[in-house]
Amino acid sequence: MHEAFLHYIWQCQYFDKAKLITTAGEEVSILKPGHYNSDQGPDFSQAKIKIGGIEWVGHVEIHVNSSDWTKHAHQHDAGYDNVVLHVVWKRDIEIMRADGSVIPTLELCNRIDPALSKSYHKLVNSGLSIPCSASFSTVGDIVKVSMFEKAVTQRLRSKSKLILDMLQHNTGDWEETFYQVLCKNFGFKVNADAFFQLSKVIPFRLLKKHGNSCVQIEALLFGGAGMLEAKSKDEYVAVLFREFQLLQKKYSLAETQIHYSRWKFLRLRPANFPTLRIAQLSATLFLQQNMFSRILELNEIVELRAIFKAPLSDYWHSHYRFGKKSGKEIEAIGDTSIDNIIINTVVPTLAAYSIARDEQMLMDKAMRWLEQLPGEKNKITRTWGDLGVHVKSSFDSQAMIEQYNNMCQKRNCLNCSVGASLLRPASI
Repeated sequence: MHEAFLHYIWQCQYFDKAKLITTAGEEVSILKPGHYNSDQGPDFSQAKIKIGGIEWVGHVEIHVNSSDWTKHAHQHDAGYDNVVLHVVWKRDIEIMRADGSVIPTLELCNRIDPALSKSYHKLVNSGLSIPCSASFSTVGDIVKVSMFEKAVTQRLRSKSKLILDMLQHNTGDWEETFYQVLCKNFGFKVNADAFFQLSKVIPFRLLKKHGNSCVQIEALLFGGAGMLEAKSKDEYVAVLFREFQLLQKKYSLAETQIHYSRWKFLRLRPANFPTLRIAQLSATLFLQQNMFSRILELNEIVELRAIFKAPLSDYWHSHYRFGKKSGKEIEAIGDTSIDNIIINTVVPTLAAYSIARDEQMLMDKAMRWLEQLPGEKNKITRTWGDLGVHVKSSFDSQAMIEQYNNMCQKRNCLNCSVGASLLRPASI
């Protein structure tokens, strides 16, 4: 028996409530089961329970065995003094509050339909990547839509929390925070950590002082990345190196450079080399010096995409990395990469800003942009496709990724609309 299953049973009241009594023989009436608490403290708050003719308002705590109360050391936590009912699968010992009073206990082991328990264990113990795959087609479309809408909302809220934590470290500076998120996503997974470190080594407030010179922006970023050689035969590298030496001395950057070994080139296509990505980032920052403020003003997805279509400096039209000339003309960052940056940088930061300012219109805009972008294609979306769910936009693919990673893979079926539908007793 899992405690999470008992939480679900109590929240939905999926148990036999006829002639309810405590383990001490007192009659029980559940007037309000309470509100589920996912944070520290008792499992359900503001419950209203009538026990032995007396109406109580307080907390409900749930365990598999009553002895789990002491195993979890609740007897030493004043936050549990207001527990009015202890709901357990099996009572093995009597539990008392810190003042010595006995906590009423309700035992559920003989009140839950065995078929419901069997269905739950079959679902969470499934060997399939999506536990409900075999039954997914039996669930109504409205339930599926609800599941994915909840998933994409949760994904944006999770990403927003990380961004709001970054904002706090940046003393409320949204441009600096957006720049850090942007840098990380310019790394496109393989070099994400190195790019994020670069955003700390060369902060946005420093780049902004040199926003009128693409050469100086490149010098700062390539120099901070540890990519400039003192004795390079490449004339452009020599120019950047001299610029960086001056800026390095001016801003005391000597000890902050990233070691070149942090950057990964192996098994990457030239278009994804970190050198070219830094050049693209430099061009974008040169073209848009207060990018996040500009994004807040935009409404159309075509305008948003245009922000990232910054022309590369001359050198990078013919180089993927320093000192090695390409045999073909190199174009600016591609549409697929731009869409990836919008999905993983612009939309989450806009959502975080919406939450911080309590402006629902901005959250609606973030959602609308997701719906206007093409969906991602990967192993996860193909897995959902096998179940008949197809990607129409990045709203869909982001929902699928979130649902798969944080619900299906974690067997969190009880908090899923589809799982709850499949586990709904036939008699309800």
